[in-house]
Amino acid sequence: MTLQRKLLLGFSLMVVPALLVGVQAIRTNALVRGTLESLGERLARSRTYAEVEDAMFNQTQVIWRYLSGDPAARKEFPLTEQVVAFWLDRWTAELPPDELKLADGVRRIEADIRTVAGRVFTLHDAGRHDAAAVLARRELVERLQPALADVNREIYRRAREFSVQAAFAQVAGIVDRERRILWGIIALALAAGLVASWLISRSLAHPLNELRHAMAVVGAGDLDHAIEPRSRDEIGDLARAFARMTEQLRQSRAQLVQSEKLASIGQMAAGVAHGLRNPLASLRAAAQLAQHRVEGPPAAAREQLSAIIEQVDRLDLRIAHLLTFSRPAPLRPLRESVRTLVDGALSGFAELLRRRRVELAVTVSPALREVRVDPMRLEQALTEIISNALDAMPDGGRLEIAAQSQPDAGGADGVLLEIADSGPGIPAEILPNLCEPFFTTRPEGTGLGLAIAKRYLEETGGRLEIASAVGHGTTVRIWLPVASGEPAPAPAGSRT
Repeated sequence: MTLQRKLLLGFSLMVVPALLVGVQAIRTNALVRGTLESLGERLARSRTYAEVEDAMFNQTQVIWRYLSGDPAARKEFPLTEQVVAFWLDRWTAELPPDELKLADGVRRIEADIRTVAGRVFTLHDAGRHDAAAVLARRELVERLQPALADVNREIYRRAREFSVQAAFAQVAGIVDRERRILWGIIALALAAGLVASWLISRSLAHPLNELRHAMAVVGAGDLDHAIEPRSRDEIGDLARAFARMTEQLRQSRAQLVQSEKLASIGQMAAGVAHGLRNPLASLRAAAQLAQHRVEGPPAAAREQLSAIIEQVDRLDLRIAHLLTFSRPAPLRPLRESVRTLVDGALSGFAELLRRRRVELAVTVSPALREVRVDPMRLEQALTEIISNALDAMPDGGRLEIAAQSQPDAGGADGVLLEIADSGPGIPAEILPNLCEPFFTTRPEGTGLGLAIAKRYLEETGGRLEIASAVGHGTTVRIWLPVASGEPAPAPAGSRT
Protein backbone atom coordinates (compact mmCIF):
# COMPACT_ATOMS: atom_id res chain seq x y z
CA MET A 1 0.00 0.00 0.00
CA THR A 2 1.36 3.40 -0.94
CA LEU A 3 1.99 6.12 1.63
CA GLN A 4 -0.73 8.25 0.07
CA ARG A 5 -3.29 5.50 0.57
CA LYS A 6 -2.13 4.91 4.14
CA LEU A 7 -2.54 8.60 4.94
CA LEU A 8 -5.96 8.63 3.27
CA LEU A 9 -6.93 5.58 5.34
CA GLY A 10 -5.72 7.22 8.55
CA PHE A 11 -7.55 10.48 7.88
CA SER A 12 -10.63 8.54 6.79
CA LEU A 13 -10.68 6.77 10.14
CA MET A 14 -10.63 10.17 11.86
CA VAL A 15 -13.36 11.52 9.57
CA VAL A 16 -15.68 8.53 10.17
CA PRO A 17 -16.81 9.72 13.65
CA ALA A 18 -17.67 13.15 12.22
CA LEU A 19 -19.70 11.48 9.50
CA LEU A 20 -21.46 9.35 12.10
CA VAL A 21 -22.27 12.47 14.13
CA GLY A 22 -23.70 14.07 11.01
CA VAL A 23 -25.76 10.98 10.16
CA GLN A 24 -27.03 10.74 13.73
CA ALA A 25 -27.91 14.44 13.75
CA ILE A 26 -29.93 13.99 10.54
CA ARG A 27 -31.63 10.91 11.98
CA THR A 28 -32.43 12.70 15.25
CA ASN A 29 -33.79 15.66 13.33
CA ALA A 30 -36.06 13.33 11.38
CA LEU A 31 -37.30 11.66 14.58
CA VAL A 32 -37.96 14.98 16.32
CA ARG A 33 -39.69 16.29 13.22
CA GLY A 34 -41.86 13.17 13.13
CA THR A 35 -42.72 13.64 16.80
CA LEU A 36 -43.61 17.29 16.27
CA GLU A 37 -45.72 16.39 13.25
CA SER A 38 -47.54 13.76 15.32
CA LEU A 39 -48.08 16.34 18.07
CA GLY A 40 -49.37 18.81 15.49
CA GLU A 41 -51.84 16.24 14.17
CA ARG A 42 -53.14 15.55 17.67
CA LEU A 43 -53.45 19.24 18.43
CA ALA A 44 -55.27 19.67 15.13
CA ARG A 45 -57.74 16.96 16.20
CA SER A 46 -58.20 18.81 19.48
CA ARG A 47 -59.01 22.02 17.56
CA THR A 48 -61.44 20.09 15.36
CA TYR A 49 -63.21 18.72 18.43
CA ALA A 50 -63.38 22.25 19.82
CA GLU A 51 -65.41 23.11 16.72
CA VAL A 52 -67.69 20.11 17.47
CA GLU A 53 -68.11 21.35 21.04
CA ASP A 54 -68.93 24.89 19.90
CA ALA A 55 -71.42 23.63 17.32
CA MET A 56 -73.24 21.48 19.92
CA PHE A 57 -73.29 24.41 22.36
CA ASN A 58 -74.80 26.65 19.66
CA GLN A 59 -77.35 23.90 19.00
CA THR A 60 -78.58 24.04 22.63
CA GLN A 61 -78.60 27.85 22.50
CA VAL A 62 -80.95 27.69 19.49
CA ILE A 63 -83.39 25.63 21.63
CA TRP A 64 -83.28 28.19 24.42
CA ARG A 65 -83.79 31.05 21.98
CA TYR A 66 -86.88 29.34 20.64
CA LEU A 67 -88.22 28.88 24.17
CA SER A 68 -87.51 32.56 24.77
CA GLY A 69 -89.87 33.51 21.94
CA ASP A 70 -87.63 33.69 18.89
CA PRO A 71 -89.64 31.86 16.17
CA ALA A 72 -86.68 32.01 13.70
CA ALA A 73 -84.62 29.81 15.99
CA ARG A 74 -86.55 26.70 15.01
CA LYS A 75 -85.60 27.22 11.37
CA GLU A 76 -81.94 27.56 12.37
CA PHE A 77 -81.92 24.23 14.23
CA PRO A 78 -81.53 22.01 11.11
CA LEU A 79 -78.56 24.17 10.11
CA THR A 80 -76.94 23.56 13.48
CA GLU A 81 -77.49 19.83 12.97
CA GLN A 82 -75.62 19.99 9.69
CA VAL A 83 -72.77 21.99 11.26
CA VAL A 84 -72.45 19.53 14.13
CA ALA A 85 -72.54 16.57 11.72
CA PHE A 86 -69.85 18.18 9.51
CA TRP A 87 -67.38 18.81 12.33
CA LEU A 88 -68.21 15.52 14.03
CA ASP A 89 -67.49 13.55 10.84
CA ARG A 90 -64.26 15.46 10.26
CA TRP A 91 -63.13 14.90 13.85
CA THR A 92 -64.04 11.21 13.77
CA ALA A 93 -62.12 10.66 10.51
CA GLU A 94 -58.88 11.82 12.17
CA LEU A 95 -59.25 9.74 15.34
CA PRO A 96 -57.06 6.67 16.00
CA PRO A 97 -58.96 3.39 16.53
CA ASP A 98 -58.54 3.46 20.32
CA GLU A 99 -60.49 6.78 20.61
CA LEU A 100 -63.48 5.85 18.44
CA LYS A 101 -65.49 4.95 21.57
CA LEU A 102 -65.34 8.61 22.64
CA ALA A 103 -66.73 9.59 19.23
CA ASP A 104 -69.61 7.14 19.73
CA GLY A 105 -70.41 8.77 23.09
CA VAL A 106 -70.47 12.22 21.49
CA ARG A 107 -72.75 10.95 18.71
CA ARG A 108 -75.19 9.50 21.28
CA ILE A 109 -75.30 12.85 23.13
CA GLU A 110 -75.90 14.63 19.78
CA ALA A 111 -78.72 12.21 18.99
CA ASP A 112 -80.24 12.82 22.44
CA ILE A 113 -80.02 16.62 21.91
CA ARG A 114 -81.94 16.28 18.64
CA THR A 115 -84.55 14.08 20.31
CA VAL A 116 -84.97 16.49 23.22
CA ALA A 117 -85.18 19.42 20.79
CA GLY A 118 -88.01 17.73 18.87
CA ARG A 119 -89.99 17.09 22.07
CA VAL A 120 -89.38 20.63 23.34
CA PHE A 121 -90.48 22.12 20.01
CA THR A 122 -93.60 19.95 20.01
CA LEU A 123 -94.63 20.96 23.60
CA HIS A 124 -93.93 24.61 22.90
CA ASP A 125 -95.95 24.57 19.66
CA ALA A 126 -98.83 22.92 21.58
CA GLY A 127 -98.89 25.88 23.97
CA ARG A 128 -97.36 24.04 26.87
CA HIS A 129 -94.53 26.49 27.39
CA ASP A 130 -93.84 25.60 31.02
CA ALA A 131 -93.64 21.88 30.27
CA ALA A 132 -91.29 22.59 27.36
CA ALA A 133 -89.02 24.72 29.59
CA VAL A 134 -89.05 22.07 32.35
CA LEU A 135 -88.18 19.35 29.83
CA ALA A 136 -85.39 21.44 28.31
CA ARG A 137 -83.95 22.22 31.75
CA ARG A 138 -84.16 18.62 32.93
CA GLU A 139 -82.76 17.00 29.77
CA LEU A 140 -80.35 19.60 28.51
CA VAL A 141 -79.03 21.29 31.63
CA GLU A 142 -79.25 18.48 34.14
CA ARG A 143 -78.49 15.40 32.00
CA LEU A 144 -76.98 16.01 28.57
CA GLN A 145 -74.73 18.99 29.28
CA PRO A 146 -73.03 17.26 32.29
CA ALA A 147 -72.63 14.12 30.18
CA LEU A 148 -71.11 16.16 27.40
CA ALA A 149 -68.80 17.88 29.92
CA ASP A 150 -67.62 14.48 31.16
CA VAL A 151 -66.90 13.37 27.60
CA ASN A 152 -65.09 16.66 26.92
CA ARG A 153 -62.87 16.19 29.95
CA GLU A 154 -61.99 12.66 28.86
CA ILE A 155 -61.26 13.80 25.31
CA TYR A 156 -59.03 16.71 26.42
CA ARG A 157 -57.35 14.49 29.02
CA ARG A 158 -56.47 11.98 26.33
CA ALA A 159 -55.32 14.80 24.09
CA ARG A 160 -52.95 15.94 26.80
CA GLU A 161 -51.69 12.47 27.56
CA PHE A 162 -51.40 11.19 24.02
CA SER A 163 -50.30 14.46 22.50
CA VAL A 164 -48.12 16.55 24.77
CA GLN A 165 -47.02 13.86 27.20
CA ALA A 166 -46.47 11.29 24.46
CA ALA A 167 -44.51 13.83 22.46
CA PHE A 168 -42.46 14.70 25.53
CA ALA A 169 -41.77 11.01 26.19
CA GLN A 170 -40.73 10.48 22.57
CA VAL A 171 -38.42 13.48 22.64
CA ALA A 172 -36.95 12.29 25.95
CA GLY A 173 -36.34 8.85 24.40
CA ILE A 174 -34.74 10.43 21.37
CA VAL A 175 -32.48 12.53 23.58
CA ASP A 176 -31.52 9.48 25.65
CA ARG A 177 -30.68 7.43 22.56
CA GLU A 178 -28.82 10.42 21.15
CA ARG A 179 -26.73 10.61 24.31
CA ARG A 180 -25.84 6.91 24.18
CA ILE A 181 -25.00 7.07 20.49
CA LEU A 182 -22.87 10.16 21.00
CA TRP A 183 -20.92 8.42 23.76
CA GLY A 184 -20.41 5.50 21.40
CA ILE A 185 -19.25 7.85 18.66
CA ILE A 186 -16.84 9.50 21.10
CA ALA A 187 -15.41 6.09 21.99
CA LEU A 188 -15.20 5.22 18.31
CA ALA A 189 -13.49 8.53 17.58
CA LEU A 190 -10.90 7.83 20.27
CA ALA A 191 -10.29 4.33 18.90
CA ALA A 192 -10.15 5.61 15.31
CA GLY A 193 -7.76 8.38 16.34
CA LEU A 194 -5.48 5.90 18.10
CA VAL A 195 -5.55 3.53 15.13
CA ALA A 196 -4.91 6.37 12.69
CA SER A 197 -2.07 7.69 14.85
CA TRP A 198 -0.58 4.20 15.05
CA LEU A 199 -0.83 3.78 11.28
CA ILE A 200 0.77 7.15 10.63
CA SER A 201 3.50 6.46 13.21
CA ARG A 202 4.16 2.99 11.86
CA SER A 203 4.04 3.98 8.20
CA LEU A 204 5.60 7.43 8.36
CA ALA A 205 7.37 8.40 11.57
CA HIS A 206 9.16 5.11 12.32
CA PRO A 207 10.51 4.52 8.78
CA LEU A 208 11.60 8.17 8.54
CA ASN A 209 13.45 7.89 11.84
CA GLU A 210 15.18 4.73 10.63
CA LEU A 211 16.09 6.42 7.35
CA ARG A 212 17.36 9.51 9.19
CA HIS A 213 19.51 7.29 11.43
CA ALA A 214 20.86 5.46 8.36
CA MET A 215 21.68 8.78 6.71
CA ALA A 216 23.53 9.90 9.81
CA VAL A 217 25.54 6.67 9.94
CA VAL A 218 26.35 6.77 6.22
CA GLY A 219 27.15 10.48 6.46
CA ALA A 220 29.66 9.65 9.20
CA GLY A 221 31.50 7.42 6.71
CA ASP A 222 30.10 3.95 7.42
CA LEU A 223 29.12 3.00 3.87
CA ASP A 224 28.70 -0.67 4.91
CA HIS A 225 25.70 0.15 7.11
CA ALA A 226 22.81 -2.09 6.09
CA ILE A 227 19.68 -0.25 4.91
CA GLU A 228 16.64 -2.53 4.83
CA PRO A 229 13.43 -0.97 3.45
CA ARG A 230 10.46 -2.52 5.27
CA SER A 231 7.62 -1.04 3.26
CA ARG A 232 6.59 -0.82 -0.37
CA ASP A 233 5.37 2.76 -0.27
CA GLU A 234 7.09 6.01 -1.20
CA ILE A 235 9.25 5.93 1.95
CA GLY A 236 10.35 2.41 1.03
CA ASP A 237 11.21 3.65 -2.46
CA LEU A 238 13.21 6.49 -0.88
CA ALA A 239 15.04 4.03 1.36
CA ARG A 240 15.82 1.77 -1.61
CA ALA A 241 17.08 4.75 -3.60
CA PHE A 242 19.27 5.75 -0.64
CA ALA A 243 20.55 2.16 -0.41
CA ARG A 244 21.43 2.22 -4.12
CA MET A 245 23.16 5.56 -3.66
CA THR A 246 25.12 4.14 -0.71
CA GLU A 247 26.12 1.11 -2.78
CA GLN A 248 27.26 3.38 -5.60
CA LEU A 249 29.26 5.45 -3.11
CA ARG A 250 30.79 2.26 -1.72
CA GLN A 251 31.72 1.13 -5.22
CA SER A 252 33.10 4.56 -6.07
CA ARG A 253 35.19 4.54 -2.90
CA ALA A 254 36.43 1.04 -3.72
CA GLN A 255 37.31 2.18 -7.23
CA LEU A 256 39.08 5.22 -5.80
CA VAL A 257 41.05 3.03 -3.40
CA GLN A 258 41.81 0.68 -6.28
CA SER A 259 42.98 3.59 -8.40
CA GLU A 260 45.23 4.77 -5.60
CA LYS A 261 46.61 1.24 -5.27
CA LEU A 262 47.22 1.07 -8.99
CA ALA A 263 49.00 4.40 -8.94
CA SER A 264 51.21 3.23 -6.09
CA ILE A 265 51.79 -0.12 -7.80
CA GLY A 266 52.65 1.64 -11.06
CA GLN A 267 55.29 3.74 -9.36
CA MET A 268 56.60 0.74 -7.45
CA ALA A 269 56.54 -1.48 -10.53
CA ALA A 270 58.54 1.05 -12.54
CA GLY A 271 61.17 1.18 -9.79
CA VAL A 272 61.19 -2.61 -9.43
CA ALA A 273 61.47 -3.16 -13.16
CA HIS A 274 64.33 -0.66 -13.40
CA GLY A 275 66.15 -1.76 -10.26
CA LEU A 276 65.69 -5.54 -10.38
CA ARG A 277 65.06 -6.82 -13.87
CA ASN A 278 68.46 -5.98 -15.33
CA PRO A 279 70.42 -7.43 -12.37
CA LEU A 280 68.16 -10.50 -12.40
CA ALA A 281 68.76 -10.99 -16.12
CA SER A 282 72.51 -10.75 -15.52
CA LEU A 283 72.23 -13.17 -12.60
CA ARG A 284 70.27 -15.68 -14.68
CA ALA A 285 72.73 -15.44 -17.57
CA ALA A 286 75.65 -15.94 -15.19
CA ALA A 287 73.95 -18.97 -13.61
CA GLN A 288 73.29 -20.52 -17.02
CA LEU A 289 76.90 -19.88 -18.10
CA ALA A 290 78.23 -21.36 -14.87
CA GLN A 291 75.92 -24.33 -15.29
CA HIS A 292 77.69 -25.22 -18.56
CA ARG A 293 81.22 -24.58 -17.23
CA VAL A 294 81.00 -25.94 -13.71
CA GLU A 295 83.67 -28.45 -12.62
CA GLY A 296 83.70 -30.83 -9.72
CA PRO A 297 80.74 -32.81 -8.49
CA PRO A 298 78.31 -31.94 -11.30
CA ALA A 299 75.03 -33.04 -9.64
CA ALA A 300 75.17 -30.78 -6.56
CA ALA A 301 76.46 -27.77 -8.47
CA ARG A 302 73.97 -28.11 -11.28
CA GLU A 303 71.11 -28.49 -8.72
CA GLN A 304 72.10 -25.25 -6.99
CA LEU A 305 72.46 -23.40 -10.28
CA SER A 306 69.04 -24.70 -11.43
CA ALA A 307 67.54 -23.46 -8.17
CA ILE A 308 69.06 -20.03 -8.81
CA ILE A 309 67.60 -19.91 -12.33
CA GLU A 310 64.17 -21.09 -11.05
CA GLN A 311 64.07 -18.42 -8.35
CA VAL A 312 65.16 -15.74 -10.84
CA ASP A 313 62.34 -16.84 -13.20
CA ARG A 314 59.86 -16.68 -10.29
CA LEU A 315 60.97 -13.18 -9.39
CA ASP A 316 60.72 -12.16 -13.04
CA LEU A 317 57.17 -13.57 -13.15
CA ARG A 318 56.19 -11.53 -10.12
CA ILE A 319 57.62 -8.40 -11.69
CA ALA A 320 55.69 -9.18 -14.88
CA HIS A 321 52.48 -9.53 -12.83
CA LEU A 322 53.12 -6.19 -11.20
CA LEU A 323 53.66 -4.51 -14.54
CA THR A 324 50.61 -6.20 -16.08
CA PHE A 325 48.35 -5.16 -13.21
CA SER A 326 49.56 -1.60 -12.96
CA ARG A 327 49.92 -0.87 -16.68
CA PRO A 328 47.32 -2.95 -18.55
CA ALA A 329 47.44 -3.07 -22.32
CA PRO A 330 44.58 -1.51 -24.35
CA LEU A 331 41.42 -3.64 -24.64
CA ARG A 332 40.89 -5.20 -28.10
CA PRO A 333 37.48 -6.95 -28.05
CA LEU A 334 36.71 -9.54 -30.76
CA ARG A 335 34.09 -12.20 -31.42
CA GLU A 336 35.20 -15.59 -30.18
CA SER A 337 33.61 -18.93 -29.32
CA VAL A 338 33.67 -20.06 -25.71
CA ARG A 339 34.90 -23.54 -26.71
CA THR A 340 37.93 -22.07 -28.48
CA LEU A 341 38.78 -19.94 -25.45
CA VAL A 342 38.50 -22.91 -23.08
CA ASP A 343 40.60 -25.15 -25.34
CA GLY A 344 43.24 -22.45 -25.63
CA ALA A 345 43.44 -22.07 -21.84
CA LEU A 346 43.64 -25.85 -21.30
CA SER A 347 46.32 -26.43 -23.92
CA GLY A 348 49.18 -25.73 -21.50
CA PHE A 349 47.87 -27.94 -18.67
CA ALA A 350 47.77 -31.39 -20.33
CA GLU A 351 50.98 -32.61 -18.70
CA LEU A 352 50.08 -31.12 -15.29
CA LEU A 353 46.62 -32.74 -15.40
CA ARG A 354 48.21 -36.12 -16.13
CA ARG A 355 50.93 -35.78 -13.51
CA ARG A 356 48.51 -34.77 -10.74
CA ARG A 357 45.92 -37.37 -11.79
CA VAL A 358 43.15 -34.77 -12.18
CA GLU A 359 40.08 -35.92 -14.14
CA LEU A 360 38.93 -33.27 -16.62
CA ALA A 361 35.27 -32.91 -17.71
CA VAL A 362 34.47 -30.21 -20.28
CA THR A 363 30.83 -29.53 -21.20
CA VAL A 364 30.90 -26.62 -23.61
CA SER A 365 28.70 -26.88 -26.68
CA PRO A 366 30.21 -25.52 -29.91
CA ALA A 367 26.70 -24.22 -30.70
CA LEU A 368 26.85 -21.60 -27.95
CA ARG A 369 26.68 -18.04 -29.21
CA GLU A 370 29.99 -16.27 -29.58
CA VAL A 371 31.08 -13.80 -26.92
CA ARG A 372 32.71 -10.41 -27.35
CA VAL A 373 35.99 -10.40 -25.43
CA ASP A 374 39.69 -9.71 -25.74
CA PRO A 375 40.73 -13.34 -26.46
CA MET A 376 44.30 -12.98 -25.24
CA ARG A 377 43.23 -11.41 -21.96
CA LEU A 378 40.42 -13.89 -21.38
CA GLU A 379 42.69 -16.88 -22.05
CA GLN A 380 45.12 -15.42 -19.53
CA ALA A 381 42.29 -15.03 -16.98
CA LEU A 382 41.10 -18.62 -17.60
CA THR A 383 44.66 -19.87 -17.32
CA GLU A 384 45.02 -18.19 -13.92
CA ILE A 385 41.73 -19.65 -12.67
CA ILE A 386 42.54 -23.19 -13.93
CA SER A 387 46.02 -22.95 -12.41
CA ASN A 388 44.53 -22.07 -9.02
CA ALA A 389 42.07 -24.98 -9.33
CA LEU A 390 44.91 -27.44 -10.07
CA ASP A 391 46.96 -26.05 -7.17
CA ALA A 392 43.98 -26.89 -4.92
CA MET A 393 44.18 -30.58 -6.03
CA PRO A 394 47.85 -31.63 -5.67
CA ASP A 395 46.87 -35.25 -4.96
CA GLY A 396 44.27 -35.60 -7.72
CA GLY A 397 40.62 -34.78 -8.10
CA ARG A 398 38.10 -33.64 -10.67
CA LEU A 399 38.01 -30.43 -12.70
CA GLU A 400 34.69 -29.60 -14.38
CA ILE A 401 34.25 -26.84 -16.96
CA ALA A 402 30.72 -26.18 -18.23
CA ALA A 403 29.08 -23.37 -20.17
CA GLN A 404 25.47 -22.49 -20.93
CA SER A 405 23.43 -19.56 -22.21
CA GLN A 406 22.07 -17.42 -19.42
CA PRO A 407 20.78 -13.80 -19.38
CA ASP A 408 21.84 -11.54 -16.56
CA ALA A 409 19.52 -9.83 -14.06
CA GLY A 410 18.90 -6.98 -16.51
CA GLY A 411 17.84 -9.36 -19.28
CA ALA A 412 21.02 -9.01 -21.40
CA ASP A 413 22.03 -12.17 -23.28
CA GLY A 414 25.19 -13.87 -22.09
CA VAL A 415 27.07 -17.11 -21.45
CA LEU A 416 27.75 -18.51 -17.99
CA LEU A 417 31.04 -20.42 -17.72
CA GLU A 418 31.62 -22.45 -14.54
CA ILE A 419 34.99 -23.88 -13.47
CA ALA A 420 34.62 -26.23 -10.49
CA ASP A 421 37.30 -28.21 -8.63
CA SER A 422 36.99 -30.91 -5.98
CA GLY A 423 39.64 -29.41 -3.73
CA PRO A 424 39.38 -28.73 0.01
CA GLY A 425 37.42 -25.52 -0.50
CA ILE A 426 37.97 -22.01 0.81
CA PRO A 427 36.87 -20.73 4.26
CA ALA A 428 33.98 -18.28 4.11
CA GLU A 429 35.87 -15.56 5.96
CA ILE A 430 38.49 -15.14 3.19
CA LEU A 431 36.18 -15.52 0.18
CA PRO A 432 35.47 -11.73 -0.12
CA ASN A 433 39.24 -11.01 -0.26
CA LEU A 434 40.26 -13.47 -2.97
CA CYS A 435 40.21 -10.91 -5.79
CA GLU A 436 41.90 -8.18 -3.80
CA PRO A 437 45.36 -7.21 -5.08
CA PHE A 438 48.26 -8.84 -3.20
CA PHE A 439 45.95 -11.12 -1.20
CA THR A 440 47.18 -14.72 -1.36
CA THR A 441 47.20 -17.84 0.79
CA ARG A 442 50.25 -19.37 -0.92
CA PRO A 443 53.78 -18.41 0.15
CA GLU A 444 54.95 -18.37 -3.47
CA GLY A 445 51.93 -16.45 -4.82
CA THR A 446 51.83 -12.79 -5.81
CA GLY A 447 48.16 -12.20 -5.02
CA LEU A 448 47.60 -10.62 -8.42
CA GLY A 449 46.36 -13.49 -10.57
CA LEU A 450 42.66 -13.38 -9.64
CA ALA A 451 42.75 -9.58 -9.38
CA ILE A 452 44.02 -9.38 -12.97
CA ALA A 453 41.44 -11.96 -14.13
CA LYS A 454 38.57 -10.09 -12.47
CA ARG A 455 39.64 -6.78 -13.99
CA TYR A 456 39.93 -8.31 -17.46
CA LEU A 457 36.41 -9.71 -17.18
CA GLU A 458 34.92 -6.47 -15.89
CA GLU A 459 36.58 -4.49 -18.69
CA THR A 460 34.94 -6.89 -21.14
CA GLY A 461 31.53 -6.34 -19.56
CA GLY A 462 31.48 -9.63 -17.70
CA ARG A 463 31.48 -10.71 -14.06
CA LEU A 464 33.44 -13.09 -11.88
CA GLU A 465 31.97 -14.76 -8.81
CA ILE A 466 33.52 -17.37 -6.51
CA ALA A 467 31.51 -19.83 -4.43
CA SER A 468 33.13 -22.30 -2.10
CA ALA A 469 32.58 -24.36 1.02
CA VAL A 470 35.20 -26.14 3.08
CA GLY A 471 35.27 -29.80 2.10
CA HIS A 472 33.11 -29.32 -1.02
CA GLY A 473 35.44 -27.65 -3.50
CA THR A 474 35.34 -24.28 -5.22
CA THR A 475 33.33 -23.02 -8.21
CA VAL A 476 34.28 -19.95 -10.22
CA ARG A 477 31.39 -18.52 -12.26
CA ILE A 478 32.18 -16.26 -15.20
CA TRP A 479 29.41 -14.41 -17.03
CA LEU A 480 30.28 -13.03 -20.48
CA PRO A 481 28.12 -10.91 -22.80
CA VAL A 482 27.33 -12.44 -26.17
CA ALA A 483 28.56 -10.74 -29.32
CA SER A 484 26.14 -8.57 -31.27
CA GLY A 485 26.23 -8.01 -35.01
CA GLU A 486 29.91 -7.12 -35.36
CA PRO A 487 31.98 -8.75 -38.10
CA ALA A 488 33.43 -12.18 -37.47
CA PRO A 489 36.72 -12.30 -35.55
CA ALA A 490 40.07 -12.63 -37.19
CA PRO A 491 41.42 -16.19 -37.57
CA ALA A 492 43.04 -17.66 -34.49
CA GLY A 493 46.39 -17.80 -36.22
CA SER A 494 46.53 -14.03 -36.50
CA ARG A 495 46.50 -13.59 -32.70
CA THR A 496 49.81 -15.16 -31.83
